[in-house]
Amino acid sequence: MSKKKIIIVGAGPAGLMAADVLSETHKVLIFDKEKTIGRKFLVAGKGGFNLTNQATRDELLSKYSPLGFLDEALTTFDTQRVRDWLAIMDIPTFVGTSGRIFPEVGIKPSEVLTKIKNRLITKGVEFRLKHEFIGFDAQRQISFRFQDRELKFKANTVIFALGGASWPKTGSTGAWTTIFEQIGVK
Repeated sequence: MSKKKIIIVGAGPAGLMAADVLSETHKVLIFDKEKTIGRKFLVAGKGGFNLTNQATRDELLSKYSPLGFLDEALTTFDTQRVRDWLAIMDIPTFVGTSGRIFPEVGIKPSEVLTKIKNRLITKGVEFRLKHEFIGFDAQRQISFRFQDRELKFKANTVIFALGGASWPKTGSTGAWTTIFEQIGVK
């Protein structure tokens, strides 16, 4: 039986982690409009490279709104699980005085990203870079702009890991929200 195909739109930390987990049982393709993966991840690393924080259970759950919305996900995959995932790739971490979690001193953001990317390539994950998400067609295919062409793809499942409008210089403009609103997704 062939594996189901999953398309992940967004090659930031959330998309990369999802690809790692899903590639165990599915064919995974990651699409991103940038020319490299993890761009915001690399830029963020220039100002202090915290990967997560030490918040657990109630403290962690209180950080997300609406309250209760992500409780199951965050109790299943909390900040310790992030650290465990990094440890699998030989990325040791430590808790700083602020409660934020960093890779051990001397480990650069690019090294962390390279280890993640190599793990995904080994697991058969494919990357489609410079593919900008532009919408869906009537047959529910997902559309991307690549160079000057529109390309359409079918998948069993599409996961969006696009981030918000938090950092426009890295591609996080939030422009995708307009596409979702046009098809009735709030």
